[in-house]
Amino acid sequence: MNDNGLRVLTAVAAMSCAATVSAHHAFGGFFDMTTMTEIDGVVTEMRWRNPHVRFSVRTDEGNVWEIETNSVSILRRMDINADIFSVGDRVRLAGGAAKDGTFAMFSNNAMLADGREIVLRPGVDPYWSDSTLGTSEVWLAGGTPEADSIFRVWSTHFTGESRNLWATSYPLTASARAARDSFDPVTEVLIADCAPKGMPWIMSQPYPIEFVDEGERVLLRIEEYDTLRTIHIDDDSVLSNAPSRLGNSVGRWVDGELHVETRGVDWPYFNHSGIPQSDAVEISEIFRLSDDRARLEYELTVVDPATFTAPVRLDKQWMWRPGEQVRPYECTPQE
Repeated sequence: MNDNGLRVLTAVAAMSCAATVSAHHAFGGFFDMTTMTEIDGVVTEMRWRNPHVRFSVRTDEGNVWEIETNSVSILRRMDINADIFSVGDRVRLAGGAAKDGTFAMFSNNAMLADGREIVLRPGVDPYWSDSTLGTSEVWLAGGTPEADSIFRVWSTHFTGESRNLWATSYPLTASARAARDSFDPVTEVLIADCAPKGMPWIMSQPYPIEFVDEGERVLLRIEEYDTLRTIHIDDDSVLSNAPSRLGNSVGRWVDGELHVETRGVDWPYFNHSGIPQSDAVEISEIFRLSDDRARLEYELTVVDPATFTAPVRLDKQWMWRPGEQVRPYECTPQE
């Protein structure tokens, strides 16, 4: 990417976003990602930041669109930085428009005035051209570590089926179903600005995680929101500690697997879809290496009689990728 191309994302850092996208949305609930919408205009404001890069574009008709795209953490690993475009540049965008009809979009594809396309989401195909700036390779590559241990950095395969933790349906109680059905992701923002996620939702985040062995406890470092979970080994007394966003976790080693029980979760939602969660929720997790040591397999079981009529069992995987790190997330609150 030359100097002109790199200008495309630089000014994002200097911009302030308008109120229509001032909160961090679960984009699948707020934006219609099943239908591609295209706009063309001039960049008027930008902000290069986590949890999402945002900018404003004024079309020739005078409409100002508030654009949201993936995070700094995702784009940096695609070799896309804050220099891709600047205020005053003309840009063409394709993505999912806001479901509520406002001039807002989550964009996966951008076309620069010089005809070069940028793909803003790993694994997404070019929309207008045969080649693009940036790369998805780092999000899709893998490898096999030499050591036989979970104590390392594990990464998400961004487009793989094993990335997704959530199911398509759940055995909801009548009250939980009513709460979910009345949930409005536009007005009931789940994650406002830089407010971090609680358990178990945080376990679905797409960034690298790292297990650190401290003997009597295991630390789970999660890149998103610079989250740190503490798992106390063989110490059931922690389960009666005061409730918290991540809960109180005790772990046990069972035939090389890490089994974790979590209680005392003070977090109102099960996931991004508005399913409620009570303070009686009990969360069980199993972390195990795959037979080839290349993946970390994860099983999650959630019991919450106020929300589910039966235990909910989910699973996902992380992969090992050479040289990956848990990097500072450095979420920047909306000014």
